[in-house]
Amino acid sequence: MTVDRRRQSAEKRRPAGSQRALSSAFTCCRRQRFRNPFEPPEDPARRLGAVSDARPVRRSAPAARLWDRLGRTSDFGEVRPEASRTLELMLLSPARSVFALLVSLAFCPTAWAADEPAPGGDSSSSKPAGSEIVDPLDPVRTSVTVTATRGPLPADETPVSTSVVTREELEDRNIRQLDQALVLLEGVNASRAKGPADSDFGLGLRGFSGRGSQYRTLILLDGQPMNTSYYGGVNWSMFGVSEFERVEVARGPFSSLYGGNAMGGVVNLITRPIDRRKLELTGQTGSQDTTQYSIHGAEQLFGKLGLSGGYSRYQTGGYSAEPILGSATASDGSGLPVTGVTRWLTPTNGLTYQVGDQGRNWFNQEAFRVRSEYSFSERLFASVQYLRQERKSGYDAYSTDLRAADGSPVDAGRVSFLDGGVRRDLTVSPSSYIGVPSGTETNIYQAHALARLSSAWNLDVYAGVNDIPHDWYVLRGASADLRGGPGSYTNTFSRGLYGNVQASHTQGASVLTFGAETRHDSARSAGQNLDNYAIRENFSPVSTQAFGKAINQAGYVQYQRSLFERLRVVAGGRWDYWRTYQGGNQTGPSEPILGYPERSVNALTGKVAALYSLGDNWQIRASVGNAFRAPTVYELYRNLVLGSSLLLANPSVQPEKLLAFEAGLTRRLGAGNSVTATYFHNSLSDMIYRITDLDFDPSGRTRRLTNAGRGQIRGLEAAAQQKPFSWLRLSETYTYVDAVIAENDPLPATVGARIPWTPAHTASYLAVAAYKKWTLAWSGRYVGKQYSSDTNTDVTRGVPRGYDPFFEMDGTLTFDAHRRVSVFVDGTNLLDRNYFQYYRARGRTVSAGLRLRVF
Repeated sequence: MTVDRRRQSAEKRRPAGSQRALSSAFTCCRRQRFRNPFEPPEDPARRLGAVSDARPVRRSAPAARLWDRLGRTSDFGEVRPEASRTLELMLLSPARSVFALLVSLAFCPTAWAADEPAPGGDSSSSKPAGSEIVDPLDPVRTSVTVTATRGPLPADETPVSTSVVTREELEDRNIRQLDQALVLLEGVNASRAKGPADSDFGLGLRGFSGRGSQYRTLILLDGQPMNTSYYGGVNWSMFGVSEFERVEVARGPFSSLYGGNAMGGVVNLITRPIDRRKLELTGQTGSQDTTQYSIHGAEQLFGKLGLSGGYSRYQTGGYSAEPILGSATASDGSGLPVTGVTRWLTPTNGLTYQVGDQGRNWFNQEAFRVRSEYSFSERLFASVQYLRQERKSGYDAYSTDLRAADGSPVDAGRVSFLDGGVRRDLTVSPSSYIGVPSGTETNIYQAHALARLSSAWNLDVYAGVNDIPHDWYVLRGASADLRGGPGSYTNTFSRGLYGNVQASHTQGASVLTFGAETRHDSARSAGQNLDNYAIRENFSPVSTQAFGKAINQAGYVQYQRSLFERLRVVAGGRWDYWRTYQGGNQTGPSEPILGYPERSVNALTGKVAALYSLGDNWQIRASVGNAFRAPTVYELYRNLVLGSSLLLANPSVQPEKLLAFEAGLTRRLGAGNSVTATYFHNSLSDMIYRITDLDFDPSGRTRRLTNAGRGQIRGLEAAAQQKPFSWLRLSETYTYVDAVIAENDPLPATVGARIPWTPAHTASYLAVAAYKKWTLAWSGRYVGKQYSSDTNTDVTRGVPRGYDPFFEMDGTLTFDAHRRVSVFVDGTNLLDRNYFQYYRARGRTVSAGLRLRVF
């Protein structure tokens, strides 16, 4: 960070003999701010001339030799180089930790023999260019990514489209919710409709929408899938920013490595490593009664044990995001005359009338994370990690705009008003003003074990649990008011179990990776009636529910090799067996529980990618691959009444499939300057799609899920970086997406229409200036028009429940008052743009805070 930029050079330490790699790492640390010696050095362009005084981590001789010999693979939890593939056992309890360690030892009974000599002679001998996959300890390297290939590659040498957001950028921009770190990247489709309280937020890649879902983009936390078992979404509010080191984004289909959900791409959220003793505190406060604070600490003991922990809390009073709207009819003379009604157009150019506003939508979130890692010997390393999050949101008291003749407020009954000289009537009730409170609890357990079998072979064992015991919301009944009344409570439980065993073999310029993976998902959503929605007691028996289980078992293999010093090729394939069972639903309190037979599907996916370097300044890359996504429990079994619509699930819906290719070109124009352009094409078949079932319900209110259509997505991504001065870094991105429905037999009129929630144009810029004690991060983002339905009839702009194009400008100014103390102010939507993304935009916000690094 900016404080680190003015620290003095690190003390030189030179381990001897088997610690040659450590010595190289420490040399790298002297040239940049301190980092874990086994993590890739950061891009010097991002450092803006930084100098560091932090000292490298001390490790025991056995631990140092372990790190020095741990091959060329990297776990996802910490972006470590070839000398570091971490053995992480993230388990639920100490007893289970011991059990898992015994299991990992059983996997490698011969792992403790003496090192074999590396094929081809002494590993320290010089090698021709291109003969190594990567040397992450080389200070010339910029950064290393692991997500795109399940192993480390320099970011500028990966054959697929990738982006990295570093810890430095998270702090420079004062990112409060982790998803906001990605909105400036090319190919990313992300927009919070009403700030932190937006429960429908999702993130999409390569023309796939994330709005209301997350199921076509895979989200990983240190390599473990985070997409929920119920509907494939991700609760982004559970990720406390203070606990994350970097975020990697790999665009394009990756089912050949990661299985389902990885259609648009993969986002890997990587937590902070235990690289040295540290204690950091951050606090800030600002507009809309917003406060946020966090603490993060880490310690190393006995040269073998590492401990870290963190806590964060984010709360805001929010704002009134949604006007209360109603429809009117010709007056019959029975309504109470009122004033205060506001006339609006609907997104489809109809008429609607505003009678008030919901209360401020407040939001509270807190999360903590603990991690422990231990080096047992030169060949065995382990860590455990646990993360917990709780989130709640609700509404303050509403306001009504209606006034009777005597000036008293009106929020109930039939009212009459003048609309352009014509008297109209509408009916209001307190229940129509009341918002929907909700909450979530999440527990994440992780484990990863690494054994060094020989100088060429590594074995990784991963395990994890994504447990969501409560994901609830409360609806009020028609006769409810602020004091209480009947309502309903719906809670969804979901649990995902994850395991992966992966082996890798490195020899010369080639790396072979293969493994087996299992994911087991279970979920149940149940609705119950309440006597009083406000106090949530006296629950009735379950009246509606949906439940089911699914298991996905897979085997995968990948081979990467450097050819002719200029060509890198990566090829991989994966076989998946998916089975759903014990599924069923209930549509009403008097309806029977319906069970559905189990069924299964096999899928074979693959990908080939290549990167060719034309001299030192030009690179060409291309890839082709396919992907698939199995339906979720929600899509298979959940029938839902939403407003006046009935949404029907489909237990027979099949997985959707994708065939994609991309081609890109990168031109480097000197240190810190480059231009990249990528063309991509996605063809989606058996698209899981919700149609209006007129045969079942001529009123058009019933929408059924089916494999109805085929979609085509093609587009262009462009990005540029400049460093005109040592203290200034600039970047710009542009994305064009042509996402259309190519085939839809049940509704032919939609063929050629844009796929909902996919803007055609997005663009962004970021400028970071660091001069002496000051750092300014200034960014802007444009998001074009998007539609909420496949009919593309919501064309009216600037009206509630529509989706407007918008431009927002944000900025953060940081002053380093001391080498351990930073003061910052930031603002979002600085131009105070007023627009709608279904909800009213948040408006300008300003905050100020303090960041303290104790050590």
